[in-house]
Amino acid sequence: MNNYKNKLANLTELIRKDSAINNAIDAVEQLSLILLIKYFYDIILVDTPRTRHVSSFRNLFNVDDVYGSRDTAIDFYTLRRTLEDIVNDIDSNEIELIEDSLAFNTWKIVDKLLNEIPFRIRSSKILNEVLFRLENIDILECLTNEFDELISSMVKSSKASGAFYTPKSLIDALVKVTKPKVNDSVYDPAMGTARTFVATKEFLSSNNDSSRLKVKGNDINPFAYLIGVLNLLVNNIDISDISLSDSLLTQGHSKYDVIISGIPFGIVSEFSRYEYAYHGYQGNLEAMFLKHTMDKLNINGRAALIVPEGVLFNGTNHLDSLRYQLLTQFNLHSILSLPNGTLAPYTGVKVSVLFFDKTPPGKDIWFYDLATNKNINKRTPIKEDDFSEFISLFESREICDRACLIDKELLLNNKSYNLSISLPNKEEAIKFDKSETIEELKTENSKLTRSIANYFDITSRNISVGYSEPRIIKSIGKLRTGDNLTKSELLENGRFPVYGGNGIIGYFEEANRHENTIIIGKVGLYCGNIHFSEEPFWLTNNAISLEVIDTSNVFIPYLAHLLRGLDLNKLSTGAVQKFLSIKQLNDIEVSLPSYKKQVELSNWFSELEDSKTSIQELLSAFNDELGLITKNIIVEKAIKH
Repeated sequence: MNNYKNKLANLTELIRKDSAINNAIDAVEQLSLILLIKYFYDIILVDTPRTRHVSSFRNLFNVDDVYGSRDTAIDFYTLRRTLEDIVNDIDSNEIELIEDSLAFNTWKIVDKLLNEIPFRIRSSKILNEVLFRLENIDILECLTNEFDELISSMVKSSKASGAFYTPKSLIDALVKVTKPKVNDSVYDPAMGTARTFVATKEFLSSNNDSSRLKVKGNDINPFAYLIGVLNLLVNNIDISDISLSDSLLTQGHSKYDVIISGIPFGIVSEFSRYEYAYHGYQGNLEAMFLKHTMDKLNINGRAALIVPEGVLFNGTNHLDSLRYQLLTQFNLHSILSLPNGTLAPYTGVKVSVLFFDKTPPGKDIWFYDLATNKNINKRTPIKEDDFSEFISLFESREICDRACLIDKELLLNNKSYNLSISLPNKEEAIKFDKSETIEELKTENSKLTRSIANYFDITSRNISVGYSEPRIIKSIGKLRTGDNLTKSELLENGRFPVYGGNGIIGYFEEANRHENTIIIGKVGLYCGNIHFSEEPFWLTNNAISLEVIDTSNVFIPYLAHLLRGLDLNKLSTGAVQKFLSIKQLNDIEVSLPSYKKQVELSNWFSELEDSKTSIQELLSAFNDELGLITKNIIVEKAIKH
């Protein structure tokens, strides 16, 4: 099994070497697209009668014949035409059989995804190597855990991808306490990587037959849809009712027995599109998804919804109304409060889980506070063991140090229907278990030692470089100042990051710059700072964007490294407040090596930066753990329990 895991991880690293692949999300996206086509080939094309013959999966791409050895952009439409021709040539006697199968649904989804997601791999050599290695992978055997690990690794290396991912340990815990049954219809309106459905199948498989599992899932993002579909296929789960769509706008009267979801949250910019279906609730994602879940729950149905903490207490009229409905029209029976950092690295917003059934309301709510003696973050994520007590006490609703019962009558007498609950005597110290933290310290120490050695290995490389004639920035790209955005308009979470002079300062629901853009600090202390965004973003008027036009000769990440090394702050003017002008930046001269050498150098610089950052993060984590154990030892000795 580890061999499969290593193969997928190695394939991702190989794809990341391509000049058009900017980050872990791009690499996983492209690998997943190829794996989906591989699945389609292995299921349909190998054994299905047809007049057009393709001898191997790799032959579908015709890399050697069509692309030769050129290191140039690849026309992916050739592959698509080949696939369409093969499907059209399938023996007509088999069509009826295929249309009823999981495999034929796969072709329709492949076709849709090839419309939505561009093929980014630029190098035919890299593509050829990826296809060659995939020939020896049986995608139908032992790939489930490895793909899940690949997704987890992607999330750790890219904050943005956390938008599609809820920690495995959390989803597994929600499924275990919600207890889906064999004939239950299971729905996730924001399915992301489809972990809810995989966990449901695992739960049913350990208890009874999971072959009749009925799932319905939607996601509005093509990347998340691709990952989710592939995750379901490798876990042998029917994808016929999985769609690329906005759940909030999906028409129909279907209702479901079990709804488990980590819903999106934030402010919607185009809220008018939801006016008809969500009058009074539109504009606020968490409110609309909560209302949607309540509407879609079957009689006697069960829901577990991960929501931002603000849903429990924010005083807006629409949230007051939804909380009142939960207390009077549903059986809101349990609330799980999760630690800060549970959804790291995507967001630091504290979240809770609402458990409610479409049954007559009970008299009280079981509240459980999942506190831990460690910092929950990207490096130390929440684990399966952290949920053990919660799972064991959920059904009995037992009262303990972390759990209490709250009378609903008290909440209803409070006209804001505040669901933000605190444990009684929560401030009392609890006994601290040093052994786990000491082991974590030892692990951090080993990682730190390896990281320092790795940094020196990277630094010691020798790379020879030849440079072209100098060029001015004006000939490479376009410089533009950003647009004003007030502090009141900034969001804690939103669709797009907002960049100021020194990096991300918040989020917004609109973007004014495209992906792969360099950001230059314009005024003040951070004048001349360089950042690079691989995704669309909003740029404030405290910064200038450099949008490269000559992308055939300029590798943008390399140019960002180069500008960072020039220390542009030295060019700033102004006595009271320093600033950089577009005219000054336009006239900067740079000498660029060949495109291939730019990619090589950029990767080297990035490895150095990543290694340095890793060392700094490890030192910080080491310091945090040392502080935690010192503090708790003092508390343990000073306070009588």
